[in-house]
Amino acid sequence: AGAAAKLGVDRAAAPAGAAAAPPAKKARKPYTITKQRESWTKEEHAKFLEALQMYDRDWKKIESFVGTKTVTQIRSHAQKYFLKVLKNGTGEHVPPPRPKRRSGTVPVKKGAQGQGEAGAK
Repeated sequence: AGAAAKLGVDRAAAPAGAAAAPPAKKARKPYTITKQRESWTKEEHAKFLEALQMYDRDWKKIESFVGTKTVTQIRSHAQKYFLKVLKNGTGEHVPPPRPKRRSGTVPVKKGAQGQGEAGAK
């Protein structure tokens, strides 16, 4: 009774077998554009295509090669480019997608090992 009273829950109001109402969803932050979108120049796109040939889907290496776009911008550009290539059927190089993760495997972030015991004494 103590926990319910602390939360201000009236136990008499709900039938004995009724499930608790799901918690209210947290409101999303409004979407804000932090900087003006820029079109890809012909030079940037040419560098993108060259890097795609060399590095396939290694977005970090492509980012370094292009030099003026972020990984997120490159992935977005690649997604649109791949769809365009498939739609037009022109036969340009589209690297194979990454293999899907098997269900049940949990990826471990680099540097995350041993973090849980850092504060224990």
